[in-house]
Amino acid sequence: MKVGSVAARLRMVIPAVVAAIALSAPAANAGLLDGLLGGNGLLSGNCAGGGSQVFAPWHDFANYYLAPNGSFELGTQGWSLSGGASVVGGNEPFLPTGTHSLSLPSGSRALSPTVCLGPNQLYVRAFVSDLGGTDSGLRVRVVWYGLLNNVLGLTDFAMLVPGGGWAPSSKVNSSGGLQVPLVPLLGSTSARVEITPLGSGGNWRIDDLYIDPSVIRVG
Repeated sequence: MKVGSVAARLRMVIPAVVAAIALSAPAANAGLLDGLLGGNGLLSGNCAGGGSQVFAPWHDFANYYLAPNGSFELGTQGWSLSGGASVVGGNEPFLPTGTHSLSLPSGSRALSPTVCLGPNQLYVRAFVSDLGGTDSGLRVRVVWYGLLNNVLGLTDFAMLVPGGGWAPSSKVNSSGGLQVPLVPLLGSTSARVEITPLGSGGNWRIDDLYIDPSVIRVG
């Protein structure tokens, strides 16, 4: 099936589903529709564009924008943290984005605010550190949500090598490695980035989660 025909069908089917939800229980679903059609929902059409070449010193000349509270200067706002994950003092040393970062010891988990990761937002990067860590690495994946905020699936995108100091992460492709502008998970309406240390002895710090929106539009 051609990419264009997939996009055309999605443009017809998804608005119909949204309309059905609105008619079935308008008051109960008002917040849900606001989340899908506005803000950072994948249906909103308002995903950030432009950005800046923050990773140019590392020969990545794509334009990125900072994810919602991606610098942790608003504390835990928008993030779901567990297992000892916390926002702490200390910034990555490369960009003057603030004075805080995310601490992820072994056994912890961090789930980002909703981010735009669709046919036009395919890349994720951050600054990471695991200085002195003896764990098995850091797993980065995306959790895809459907129209009713149900989890449709999870996709692994990167395993970051443990034990190093502050450095930019590798460029993580949210299409699972496909270099074509397809919706990563059919029917997804929003996405959140999940970050989890693996094994014991982890000393991970995360700062400045960035999204690259510069991918050709579908359709």
